[in-house]
Amino acid sequence: MTTADRPGMRESTRAALDDLQRRLGAPAEPDGLPAAPSSSSGAAIVGQLLDLDAAGAWVATVDGQVCGAAMAGLREGLWYLAHLHVRPGRQGRGVGRRLLEAALRHGPDARGRLLHSSLDPQAMRCYQRAGFALEPAMQATGVVRRAALPAAGRARAGGADDLDLAAEVDRHVRGAAHGPDLEVLLSAGARLLVLDDRRERGYVLIDAGTPKMLAATSTAAAVALLWAALAESGEHAVTVEILRADQQWAIDVVHRAGLSLAPMGPLFRQGDTGPLTPYLPHADIL
Repeated sequence: MTTADRPGMRESTRAALDDLQRRLGAPAEPDGLPAAPSSSSGAAIVGQLLDLDAAGAWVATVDGQVCGAAMAGLREGLWYLAHLHVRPGRQGRGVGRRLLEAALRHGPDARGRLLHSSLDPQAMRCYQRAGFALEPAMQATGVVRRAALPAAGRARAGGADDLDLAAEVDRHVRGAAHGPDLEVLLSAGARLLVLDDRRERGYVLIDAGTPKMLAATSTAAAVALLWAALAESGEHAVTVEILRADQQWAIDVVHRAGLSLAPMGPLFRQGDTGPLTPYLPHADIL
């Protein structure tokens, strides 16, 4: 993949997402809710991966048109799949499998690998056959019930000066720091809330008004950070993603906040990925 492929990738990705929503019968967005803030993080992540992980970025083309793409990153020995799609009409022909194989060649000696799948049965089968273990996940959506919010806690606004703290916490929960990926998200407009209280440390990344990633050294710290992030949502609907069965602390918080749970695509793991708890991964940089 090169920079010149980005417009074709965007168009092909949109076609694949629209097709997936149609096939899965995804409900329409609810009316009457304030529009959520926009985010430029997706484009920033693509640019970052092209700069730092060119060996993990691949496109499939037919007659010069992009019909699929895969992008993978490697940070401190932990590999992650940031993106994989195949255009409608080209699915079921081995294109996705070949794109995944190409992305996996980036960091062949990685000690662990992570990826997040859609609910597409073909995609989940492809990842499972590649040797990844599936962990089902839920997502919580809705407007936070303001009366449920606890009193202001110990979390504070963070920033670039807290990236060393975030790296230490990342290594505690996933064995590797996000490093430049966290930096580029902050540069694209995401914000950090941080908790640094003796042995309890952690952070939550907020993007477009919604919590996108959370890592902490204790369950108590994770709960405090998630409540702090939800408190900043105002009247906008929020989505808390990739709630796995071993993250009951987060499921309890979103229920108390009045959010509704629904199935979402699973997390896939391979090798040594750390305990991943308490942890809510970012769907793109895991």
